[in-house]
Amino acid sequence: MDERALEEVRRLAAIDAELAARTDRLRELGDEVEAVRARAEATEAFFGGYPEAVERRRTATAEARDDRARREAELAAARAELDAVRKEEERASAERAVRRSEDRLAVAEARVARAAEAEADLEREAARLTAEIPELERRAAAVSSQLADLPAAPSGPQELVEWASRARANLFVIARQLDAQRDRVIREANELGSMLLGEPLYGSTTAQVERRIAATIGRPPS
Repeated sequence: MDERALEEVRRLAAIDAELAARTDRLRELGDEVEAVRARAEATEAFFGGYPEAVERRRTATAEARDDRARREAELAAARAELDAVRKEEERASAERAVRRSEDRLAVAEARVARAAEAEADLEREAARLTAEIPELERRAAAVSSQLADLPAAPSGPQELVEWASRARANLFVIARQLDAQRDRVIREANELGSMLLGEPLYGSTTAQVERRIAATIGRPPS
């Protein structure tokens, strides 16, 4: 056994490390694709139901305001009745009617506030998602610049979702190719190590094979 064998194993280990780094980078790209896809799908779903949601919330606000107007009229009537009371025994009943009307108006006003806030929440979410789309497009373009056969600049939620589907398929193919290359390199290193050391090393990593051979010839691993 000589150093040429060690150098060959080191060459294989270096190739394996490079392939592993590329695989890690693919995982990072895959995570980015999934993140873009999730946001794009959420945006597409939101705007798909947006017209109906707007109509529902506007209707709820209008109904709440109508109810508040009725309660205001009821309170005004109750106060007028209280002002018109001449008999003391009727005053207590009229005052209770005013308090009930005031409570009902307070409930109606709270309902209007909730309905108006729900409308505002919907519009804020629409604005936030709309503002997010250019950033998602930028992130998708950055991924596309590192992979082949992908739209360079997907535009809008629907295109982003379609882009993500193609990107995932692209990443899957590349990952399978890298796995096959790594398998061949690891198998070659194991076969070389087994031949040189006279013992089976199958199942070892390229780094493990390198360390075993380096220790046998008295050289530290790289």
